[in-house]
Amino acid sequence: MTQLPPTDGPTILVASPTASLRSRCTRALRGFVVHELDRGAALERSIGEVKPAVVFLDLTLPGLGGLVGVPAIQRAHPEAKLIVLARHPDERQALFALLAGARGYCDRNLSASLIRKANEVVQRGEVWIPRSVVPLLLKRLTSAGPDGTRQPLGSSGDTLDSLGPREREIAQLVATGSNNKNIAIRLHVTEATVKAHLTSVFRKLNVSDRLRLALLMLGQ
Repeated sequence: MTQLPPTDGPTILVASPTASLRSRCTRALRGFVVHELDRGAALERSIGEVKPAVVFLDLTLPGLGGLVGVPAIQRAHPEAKLIVLARHPDERQALFALLAGARGYCDRNLSASLIRKANEVVQRGEVWIPRSVVPLLLKRLTSAGPDGTRQPLGSSGDTLDSLGPREREIAQLVATGSNNKNIAIRLHVTEATVKAHLTSVFRKLNVSDRLRLALLMLGQ
């Protein structure tokens, strides 16, 4: 992890395995204290030590686990404003990142001027997202129920009630970014048991993968 000479500005952490991306962000953010990180294994510890105002978080960071690792990072350090950097941005990813608590989502190849702009926007307490995501986000946040009333995003009525206590517990752990091995260790069961419960959860909630399950649980 490297650092620019100290200044009076807020601290920023740039977490990416790509040296050129880290360098581009660091140059674009001159005037701030910038720390660089190239592996996910030290991410939570680094955030805890550095206490950055903003984290530019590359989804390709080794050890992060991609998008499903974002909720755990945000929940562990809610004071840090995450800007998620994606290799192939899409609206579904953006929505998930925002529901997980990220304050920004954009292409990892963004220009220096946009890096500065994204940083300014999230530090003001606003959200930095592609314009194409806005209609989808509004639609999901104000989805109408059968009677025409507005319901919170992810509201599924009696659907979640169909889950047993252990199924719901596993579904919630998936939403925090935990993998099957970690869930098994935490619940003192085998990975096979976790997989069996997840198969039942997917069927009951009519979701096809962990990402969609996490998105649904984060909306509760």
